Amino acid sequence: MRLLLAVASVLLGFVIASSQLVRSPYQSHSHFVWGLTPSFFERHNVHSDDEVIENAIGILMGVGDYCWHEGFHFQLIRILKASTELDPQFGEAYENAAWLLISYDRRDEALQLLHRYLQNNPNRYEPYYELGWFYYHWQKQPEKAIPWLEKAVRFPHPPIIEHTLAHAYERSGRLKDALTIWENKLKRYPNDPIAKRHSERLRELLKLKE
Repeated sequence: MRLLLAVASVLLGFVIASSQLVRSPYQSHSHFVWGLTPSFFERHNVHSDDEVIENAIGILMGVGDYCWHEGFHFQLIRILKASTELDPQFGEAYENAAWLLISYDRRDEALQLLHRYLQNNPNRYEPYYELGWFYYHWQKQPEKAIPWLEKAVRFPHPPIIEHTLAHAYERSGRLKDALTIWENKLKRYPNDPIAKRHSERLRELLKLKE
């Protein structure tokens, strides 16, 4: 509980300091304190740890929203990282921080953060997909993306995750594996125009290679 009180004190100090250094209409906007529940300001004998953490993250996200709109992106990265310390399951914070790090060519830091995302959330598709996307899209290394994407599709996931895996197979020269992905999707969604188009295209490519 002492740790949570210390976090809350630091956050309050940050908000006060920000209001003294920078004046902005966002400071009076309701979203600046997004996530603070009305009960947080009522007199309680005890606030639960979960409530303190939830509202602390709400304060951070309010400050983060201000930083985003005002262009303080490096500060936003630190805020997002702090949010993941308070809630290790806060996936969007990892993902947005990694995207910002990559945007500023700090890819090694982004990769470390994505691995921490996976370490804290090993039973969901998102961290595996984010690592796969890192190698597929940002590093242009589809071969390195494939193992991560293959793990991502083992968990409940939206169909678009399979698209990325199919494209990674194709760009790695594994046309038959790519075709299998599209054909399996057609079995589930017979009218999917994307799966149909890619299936037909890959069949023709494979015929030409025979």
